[in-house]
Amino acid sequence: MSRISTGLILCVLAAALVPSSGVAADCAGTIISALGGVNRAWVLSDGGIAAFAKMNINIDGYKRAYHPKNADAGALIHLCNAGKVYLPDGTSYQGSESSRTCTGRFMSDVARIGAAGWKDASVGAVNWYGILGHESVRIAGRTVTSVVPVVQADGSGFYVSPTALADSSITDRADQSRYVNALRVPAAVVPSSVLSRGIAMGSFGVAYELNKKIAVPFVVGDVGPRIGEGSVALARLIAGQPLKDEISRSERFVGQVDRPEVLWIFFKTPAEKYDSKNEEATVAKANAAYSAWGGAERLTACAKVVPRN
Repeated sequence: MSRISTGLILCVLAAALVPSSGVAADCAGTIISALGGVNRAWVLSDGGIAAFAKMNINIDGYKRAYHPKNADAGALIHLCNAGKVYLPDGTSYQGSESSRTCTGRFMSDVARIGAAGWKDASVGAVNWYGILGHESVRIAGRTVTSVVPVVQADGSGFYVSPTALADSSITDRADQSRYVNALRVPAAVVPSSVLSRGIAMGSFGVAYELNKKIAVPFVVGDVGPRIGEGSVALARLIAGQPLKDEISRSERFVGQVDRPEVLWIFFKTPAEKYDSKNEEATVAKANAAYSAWGGAERLTACAKVVPRN
């Protein structure tokens, strides 16, 4: 797998920030409410979607994201952020609904359900969504999918942390390398409502941090609940920090922006196949797409026009 140096990315970004004379520097569009989990979004005349939002960090795709023993094994994210529990009495709950639930009730139920083989309807089931899961079970009249968590094939003991965008040439879904590496690839999460408007998984966009005035092109790499979530690599670059191959728990939220001060723009461009062995090519394609879209000149216009949230 290729390694992308921060210097190369910054060099490419500098080139991408040169205005493109072939595209009008405008941001004509219409406002739309409650799209992508934000109060106000902007639908550009060319079909792109823009909105001001936070920068939350998505660690999915990193090989050390989830482990059965959580932080004790070096995992960056607690398992409670990856699953929803369904119980035989028909009730269900999100593992991350509170700190107390996360480390208490959720882990207790996961232990019982796992000990029963994950598929015993009389005990319960977990729908894994941050972890790759397979098989399904009927509980209290409803089908719960992705109930058996998949461990990485490398023997590390970590669970597979997938992304919606994946390298289709790698057919083994338990191979972590087929997914977008959160630490090396600037990637954004999109909600289904944005996908339904024609923004494709594997297409591109740009995130612009108003205060630092840093623009980072990205690939659309995963699905999530709302606009305003990017990979570790995207967050670090937008904060002016170098990329790293390994990060500690204390570094996992570097680049997080807790106020809606990041302008997210999703280009309506065709999807590109993801090549996990050439991360550098994905970065280059994102920068080329940004330049073709209009580059810094058009981004500046959008920063003035897109309504703030």
